[in-house]
Amino acid sequence: MKSFYREMIKIGKDVKAFSKELGVTTQTIYSWKSGKSIPKTVHIHKMAKILKIDIDKIIDDFYN
Repeated sequence: MKSFYREMIKIGKDVKAFSKELGVTTQTIYSWKSGKSIPKTVHIHKMAKILKIDIDKIIDDFYN
């Protein structure tokens, strides 16, 4: 499971609320989680800010 998704669950956000904050669809969140697609840079920055985690943790999920 991607670290952003684990952190999202840890802070009590559901996919619907998280996707709304990011300005994407719930399907987009599930595509990122499954590795079918990767988020744009702007979304990676927003995720790090919302989840209060280091941006490198998110980048490593998708690019390593």
